[in-house]
Amino acid sequence: MFNEVNELLNENKIKMMTKMAIYEKNEGKSMLKTAKYFKGDYIAFGVLKTVIATTFAGVILLAMYFLCNAEGMIRDINNLDYIGLAKKFALYYVLMLIVFCVIAGFVYYFRYENTRKGIKRYFSRLNKLERFYTGQKKK
Repeated sequence: MFNEVNELLNENKIKMMTKMAIYEKNEGKSMLKTAKYFKGDYIAFGVLKTVIATTFAGVILLAMYFLCNAEGMIRDINNLDYIGLAKKFALYYVLMLIVFCVIAGFVYYFRYENTRKGIKRYFSRLNKLERFYTGQKKK
């Protein structure tokens, strides 16, 4: 009877350790990196990365616009409204920045929350494993 219970406990321990190893290998790396941050810091860092990426995208779009319309711009170089063109680009850039930052804020918020749930499960399993080992040491 005692051997059957002991074998069952060892089997449960092996299953739990296997689940934890799979978790650490697949999702655990990114989730443990996320756990280092407070929620506000994680979201702010994600939004900052989005601002930088959006700025690069805006510069690329501006360059593409100038390259596509180079012939017309060279022809009308003296008659172009440079201030109006700059205002138009700034307006589009700010609108693009607002939209992408709001979306990024939601995305990073939900990522953080999902990570927290996964980490809670992981630490719960660690605690169970620790209780198993402390219970085994007492015997």
